Amino acid sequence: MEIIKHYNPYRPDEDIYKCTIRYTTQYGTLDEVTAWRDDQLENEAYYKEREELSFKAAGEFYKTLDYKGD
Repeated sequence: MEIIKHYNPYRPDEDIYKCTIRYTTQYGTLDEVTAWRDDQLENEAYYKEREELSFKAAGEFYKTLDYKGD
């Protein structure tokens, strides 16, 4: 949840920052990344529930496949 400065070789003159929370990384200006991080922390229960529902949905989808492998 730490915001760190990120070097972009294609835009060396811009200050880019990044923050990673739950396998998701956000890049942008310091204000953008700070706002994203604050939103993630304030609404953590909502995002955690969405993540769990996504995992359940993927599991149900894979149960319906008849894939036998190569």
